[in-house]
Amino acid sequence: MRRKPTLIRVGMLLTLGLLLLGMAELGVPEETTEEDDAIESLRYRAAQGDAGAQMELADRYDLGDGVPRDEIEAAKWIRRAAEQGDVSAQMKLGALYDLGRGVLRDLKEAGKWVRRAAEQGSPAGQLALAMMYTEGRGVRRDRKEAVKWYRYAAEQGETSAQHALGLLYNLGRGVPRDRVEAYKWLSLAATGWESFGRDRDLLAGMMNPSELVEAQRRALEWRPKSWEELKGEGKEKDQEKKPQP
Repeated sequence: MRRKPTLIRVGMLLTLGLLLLGMAELGVPEETTEEDDAIESLRYRAAQGDAGAQMELADRYDLGDGVPRDEIEAAKWIRRAAEQGDVSAQMKLGALYDLGRGVLRDLKEAGKWVRRAAEQGSPAGQLALAMMYTEGRGVRRDRKEAVKWYRYAAEQGETSAQHALGLLYNLGRGVPRDRVEAYKWLSLAATGWESFGRDRDLLAGMMNPSELVEAQRRALEWRPKSWEELKGEGKEKDQEKKPQP
């Protein structure tokens, strides 16, 4: 007589198990962890057009953080943010096209997205675009265009752009050779990155005292400019180039 309760309990457990299995197959939600909830919240915000959430979700797919690692899915969300004008997303998408990660490798497409970042005033984007013009990578090789974008980035205080611009002035590539301007930019670059000081010091050894004094004066008086200021200056130069009626 004592076996009946045991048999009843076993029967009840089996029945409950079958019921739970059936419920799972019917799509009854299971208990989720806090991490699952966070991912779903992130996915919802990304789908609603939140560029920050799109970039965070892309990072998670790129790293396999809380979701399966998927470079194609990462690229998809980076593109969505880039299309909304997110500068960091535009830079990342340009890099993905340059490397062929999550997308088919396409240097022209890489140049397109880097340009979008550059035209929004991103010094990093301007530096990258200048390098592309220097190398003829994704765009036709054009030293004058390279100098223009190096200058935009350098005037905003981008150290590597200042160094590149100094070297171009020293060599006379894309600009008239000018040791004073070369020293000014190399000196400014050296304040941001000590190793750039070697190029400045080498140039100083080839300059006469009056050139050196003028170059040092220019470096001391230099102040970074905003992108709005630089755009305004560009418009003024364009107006000056137009033929007068």
